[in-house]
Amino acid sequence: MNVRDVLGPFGRTVGGKSADTRPVPQRLLAAAIELVQARGLQGLSQARVAAAAGLRQSHLTYYFPTRKDLVKAIVQAIHGGMIEALSASLPAGGHGAASVTQVREFFAERIRDPLMARLMLALMTAADEDPSLRRWLDGFDADVIRLLREVCGRLGLQPTDDELALLHVSLVGAAVLGARQEGKVSADRATRVVRLAFDRLVEAAGRGQRASSHTRTRR
Repeated sequence: MNVRDVLGPFGRTVGGKSADTRPVPQRLLAAAIELVQARGLQGLSQARVAAAAGLRQSHLTYYFPTRKDLVKAIVQAIHGGMIEALSASLPAGGHGAASVTQVREFFAERIRDPLMARLMLALMTAADEDPSLRRWLDGFDADVIRLLREVCGRLGLQPTDDELALLHVSLVGAAVLGARQEGKVSADRATRVVRLAFDRLVEAAGRGQRASSHTRTRR
Protein backbone atom coordinates (compact mmCIF):
# COMPACT_ATOMS: atom_id res chain seq x y z
CA MET A 1 0.00 0.00 0.00
CA ASN A 2 1.35 3.39 -1.01
CA VAL A 3 0.95 6.06 1.68
CA ARG A 4 0.47 8.69 -1.03
CA ASP A 5 -2.54 6.73 -2.27
CA VAL A 6 -4.11 7.00 1.19
CA LEU A 7 -3.17 10.50 2.31
CA GLY A 8 -2.26 12.33 -0.86
CA PRO A 9 0.98 13.85 -2.20
CA PHE A 10 3.53 15.26 0.22
CA GLY A 11 3.42 18.83 -1.06
CA ARG A 12 5.82 21.08 -2.92
CA THR A 13 9.55 21.55 -3.46
CA VAL A 14 11.34 24.31 -1.52
CA GLY A 15 15.03 25.05 -2.01
CA GLY A 16 15.52 21.82 -3.95
CA LYS A 17 13.97 19.73 -1.15
CA SER A 18 10.51 18.28 -0.85
CA ALA A 19 8.47 20.21 1.71
CA ASP A 20 5.56 18.39 3.33
CA THR A 21 2.72 20.91 3.20
CA ARG A 22 -0.04 18.56 4.30
CA PRO A 23 -1.95 19.28 7.53
CA VAL A 24 -0.21 18.01 10.68
CA PRO A 25 -2.65 15.10 11.28
CA GLN A 26 -2.03 13.77 7.75
CA ARG A 27 1.74 14.03 8.20
CA LEU A 28 1.50 12.09 11.45
CA LEU A 29 -0.72 9.41 9.92
CA ALA A 30 1.58 9.02 6.92
CA ALA A 31 4.56 8.54 9.23
CA ALA A 32 2.62 6.05 11.34
CA ILE A 33 1.56 3.98 8.33
CA GLU A 34 5.12 3.89 6.99
CA LEU A 35 6.41 2.79 10.41
CA VAL A 36 3.88 -0.03 10.67
CA GLN A 37 4.74 -1.18 7.16
CA ALA A 38 8.48 -1.13 7.93
CA ARG A 39 8.55 -2.38 11.53
CA GLY A 40 5.16 -3.91 12.22
CA LEU A 41 2.80 -2.86 15.00
CA GLN A 42 5.51 -3.42 17.63
CA GLY A 43 7.44 -0.58 16.00
CA LEU A 44 4.57 1.90 16.38
CA SER A 45 5.35 4.27 19.24
CA GLN A 46 4.39 7.88 19.71
CA ALA A 47 8.02 8.99 19.91
CA ARG A 48 8.94 7.20 16.66
CA VAL A 49 5.91 8.54 14.79
CA ALA A 50 6.62 12.13 15.85
CA ALA A 51 10.29 11.81 14.88
CA ALA A 52 9.45 10.24 11.51
CA ALA A 53 7.00 13.07 10.79
CA GLY A 54 9.58 15.70 11.81
CA LEU A 55 7.30 17.03 14.53
CA ARG A 56 7.36 17.34 18.31
CA GLN A 57 5.66 14.58 20.27
CA SER A 58 3.30 17.18 21.73
CA HIS A 59 1.85 17.59 18.22
CA LEU A 60 1.11 13.87 18.11
CA THR A 61 -0.50 13.66 21.55
CA TYR A 62 -2.62 16.71 20.75
CA TYR A 63 -4.27 14.96 17.80
CA PHE A 64 -3.90 11.35 18.97
CA PRO A 65 -3.67 11.24 22.78
CA THR A 66 -3.08 7.49 22.99
CA ARG A 67 -1.60 4.75 20.82
CA LYS A 68 -5.10 3.30 20.40
CA ASP A 69 -6.35 6.63 19.06
CA LEU A 70 -3.51 6.58 16.54
CA VAL A 71 -4.28 3.01 15.40
CA LYS A 72 -7.97 3.87 14.99
CA ALA A 73 -7.06 6.92 12.92
CA ILE A 74 -4.78 4.81 10.71
CA VAL A 75 -7.60 2.30 10.12
CA GLN A 76 -10.03 5.11 9.23
CA ALA A 77 -7.50 6.73 6.88
CA ILE A 78 -6.83 3.46 5.04
CA HIS A 79 -10.55 2.68 4.88
CA GLY A 80 -11.30 6.14 3.52
CA GLY A 81 -8.60 5.78 0.89
CA MET A 82 -10.05 2.43 -0.16
CA ILE A 83 -13.54 3.91 -0.52
CA GLU A 84 -12.21 6.69 -2.76
CA ALA A 85 -10.24 4.23 -4.87
CA LEU A 86 -13.23 1.90 -5.13
CA SER A 87 -15.56 4.71 -6.19
CA ALA A 88 -13.06 5.84 -8.81
CA SER A 89 -12.80 2.29 -10.17
CA LEU A 90 -16.54 2.00 -10.83
CA PRO A 91 -17.76 3.24 -14.23
CA ALA A 92 -20.51 5.84 -14.33
CA GLY A 93 -23.28 3.33 -15.03
CA GLY A 94 -22.00 0.86 -12.50
CA HIS A 95 -23.95 -2.13 -13.89
CA GLY A 96 -22.89 -5.17 -15.86
CA ALA A 97 -20.47 -8.06 -15.73
CA ALA A 98 -17.45 -5.82 -16.37
CA SER A 99 -18.28 -3.68 -13.34
CA VAL A 100 -18.74 -6.72 -11.10
CA THR A 101 -15.36 -8.03 -12.22
CA GLN A 102 -13.72 -4.67 -11.49
CA VAL A 103 -15.08 -4.62 -7.94
CA ARG A 104 -14.20 -8.26 -7.34
CA GLU A 105 -10.62 -7.69 -8.49
CA PHE A 106 -10.38 -4.50 -6.45
CA PHE A 107 -11.08 -6.39 -3.22
CA ALA A 108 -9.05 -9.42 -4.32
CA GLU A 109 -6.01 -7.19 -4.78
CA ARG A 110 -6.45 -5.22 -1.55
CA ILE A 111 -6.85 -8.39 0.52
CA ARG A 112 -3.23 -9.28 -0.27
CA ASP A 113 -2.00 -6.43 1.95
CA PRO A 114 -1.99 -7.64 5.59
CA LEU A 115 -1.72 -4.15 7.12
CA MET A 116 -5.43 -3.49 7.66
CA ALA A 117 -6.09 -6.93 9.16
CA ARG A 118 -3.22 -6.54 11.61
CA LEU A 119 -4.43 -3.14 12.73
CA MET A 120 -7.97 -4.44 13.28
CA LEU A 121 -6.66 -7.44 15.23
CA ALA A 122 -4.65 -5.10 17.45
CA LEU A 123 -7.77 -3.05 18.17
CA MET A 124 -9.81 -6.19 18.88
CA THR A 125 -7.19 -7.29 21.42
CA ALA A 126 -7.14 -3.86 23.05
CA ALA A 127 -10.96 -3.87 23.20
CA ASP A 128 -10.81 -6.56 25.89
CA GLU A 129 -9.69 -3.81 28.28
CA ASP A 130 -11.51 -0.85 26.74
CA PRO A 131 -15.30 -1.08 26.23
CA SER A 132 -15.28 2.11 24.15
CA LEU A 133 -13.15 0.32 21.56
CA ARG A 134 -15.79 -2.39 21.26
CA ARG A 135 -18.38 0.25 20.41
CA TRP A 136 -16.01 1.81 17.89
CA LEU A 137 -15.36 -1.56 16.26
CA ASP A 138 -19.11 -2.27 16.08
CA GLY A 139 -19.64 1.07 14.34
CA PHE A 140 -16.77 0.45 11.93
CA ASP A 141 -18.15 -3.00 11.15
CA ALA A 142 -21.58 -1.51 10.41
CA ASP A 143 -19.96 1.08 8.11
CA VAL A 144 -18.22 -1.67 6.13
CA ILE A 145 -21.48 -3.57 5.66
CA ARG A 146 -23.21 -0.37 4.53
CA LEU A 147 -20.39 0.19 2.04
CA LEU A 148 -20.74 -3.34 0.65
CA ARG A 149 -24.50 -2.88 0.29
CA GLU A 150 -23.97 0.43 -1.50
CA VAL A 151 -21.43 -1.14 -3.86
CA CYS A 152 -23.83 -4.00 -4.62
CA GLY A 153 -26.57 -1.49 -5.33
CA ARG A 154 -24.35 0.35 -7.80
CA LEU A 155 -23.72 -2.98 -9.50
CA GLY A 156 -27.45 -3.61 -9.82
CA LEU A 157 -27.41 -6.34 -7.16
CA GLN A 158 -29.82 -6.65 -4.26
CA PRO A 159 -28.38 -9.26 -1.89
CA THR A 160 -30.22 -10.38 1.21
CA ASP A 161 -28.83 -9.56 4.65
CA ASP A 162 -27.54 -13.13 4.96
CA GLU A 163 -25.84 -13.03 1.55
CA LEU A 164 -24.18 -9.74 2.44
CA ALA A 165 -23.11 -11.08 5.84
CA LEU A 166 -21.52 -14.10 4.15
CA LEU A 167 -19.53 -11.82 1.84
CA HIS A 168 -18.42 -9.68 4.77
CA VAL A 169 -17.32 -12.68 6.84
CA SER A 170 -15.46 -14.10 3.83
CA LEU A 171 -13.55 -10.84 3.37
CA VAL A 172 -12.66 -10.62 7.06
CA GLY A 173 -11.64 -14.27 7.27
CA ALA A 174 -9.49 -14.07 4.16
CA ALA A 175 -7.79 -10.93 5.45
CA VAL A 176 -7.05 -12.43 8.87
CA LEU A 177 -5.68 -15.67 7.44
CA GLY A 178 -3.54 -13.71 5.01
CA ALA A 179 -2.15 -11.58 7.85
CA ARG A 180 -1.45 -14.60 10.06
CA GLN A 181 0.31 -16.64 7.40
CA GLU A 182 2.39 -14.28 5.29
CA GLY A 183 3.71 -15.26 1.88
CA LYS A 184 2.55 -15.68 -1.68
CA VAL A 185 0.72 -18.97 -1.03
CA SER A 186 -1.36 -17.40 1.74
CA ALA A 187 -2.02 -14.25 -0.30
CA ASP A 188 -3.09 -16.32 -3.31
CA ARG A 189 -5.48 -18.30 -1.13
CA ALA A 190 -7.00 -15.10 0.28
CA THR A 191 -7.46 -13.81 -3.27
CA ARG A 192 -9.22 -17.02 -4.34
CA VAL A 193 -11.56 -16.83 -1.34
CA VAL A 194 -12.51 -13.24 -2.14
CA ARG A 195 -13.20 -14.02 -5.79
CA LEU A 196 -15.28 -17.04 -4.86
CA ALA A 197 -17.25 -15.04 -2.29
CA PHE A 198 -18.10 -12.37 -4.85
CA ASP A 199 -19.05 -14.96 -7.46
CA ARG A 200 -21.35 -16.71 -4.98
CA LEU A 201 -22.93 -13.40 -4.00
CA VAL A 202 -23.60 -12.44 -7.62
CA GLU A 203 -25.05 -15.88 -8.32
CA ALA A 204 -27.30 -15.87 -5.24
CA ALA A 205 -28.44 -12.27 -5.74
CA GLY A 206 -29.20 -13.00 -9.39
CA ARG A 207 -31.34 -16.02 -8.47
CA GLY A 208 -33.24 -13.96 -5.93
CA GLN A 209 -33.90 -11.12 -8.36
CA ARG A 210 -35.06 -13.53 -11.08
CA ALA A 211 -37.40 -15.25 -8.65
CA SER A 212 -38.79 -11.91 -7.51
CA SER A 213 -39.30 -10.81 -11.13
CA HIS A 214 -41.04 -14.10 -11.97
CA THR A 215 -43.37 -13.69 -8.99
CA ARG A 216 -44.34 -10.16 -10.05
CA THR A 217 -44.94 -11.33 -13.64
CA ARG A 218 -47.30 -14.09 -12.48
CA ARG A 219 -49.31 -11.57 -10.51
